[in-house]
Amino acid sequence: MPNDSKSDYPQLYEGALRNIILLTLPWLSLQRQMLDLMARSVENAGHVRPMQNFALSELQALTMILDRSGTLRNLLDPELEKKLEETFNDAIPKLASASVQSLRAQEAMLASVFDALNELRKNSKSGGRPRGEDTSRAR
Repeated sequence: MPNDSKSDYPQLYEGALRNIILLTLPWLSLQRQMLDLMARSVENAGHVRPMQNFALSELQALTMILDRSGTLRNLLDPELEKKLEETFNDAIPKLASASVQSLRAQEAMLASVFDALNELRKNSKSGGRPRGEDTSRAR
C-alpha cells in the first residue's frame, strides 16, 4: 500500500492559509476604513485648527516656564511669539496635506493587499481543481 501521508500536507497548508486569509481580510478592511476616516478628518480644516492652537499654546507655555521674566525671549527677538504663530500657521496646513497624501498611499497599498489576498482565498477555495472531479482514481 503506498504511503499517502505526503499528499495530505498540501491540503493541510492550503486550509491553514485560507483560514489565515479569512481572519486577515476583516482586519485589512477595518484598517482601510480607519485610514479613510483619518484622511477625511485631516482634510477638514476645522479638525486641524484645535490641534494647531493646542501645539502653539503648549509651546508658549514652555517658553514661559523656561524664561519666566521673558528676558531671554526679548534678547533673541521681541516678536518671537508672533513669528512662531506665523510659522505654525504656514507649516500646519502643509503638514496636514502631507499626512493626507501618506494616508491615501497607505489606503492604496492596503487595497492591493486586500484584493490579492481575496483572490488567493477564492483560488484556494476551489483548490485549483474543478469541483466534483474525483482525483483519487487511478490514472
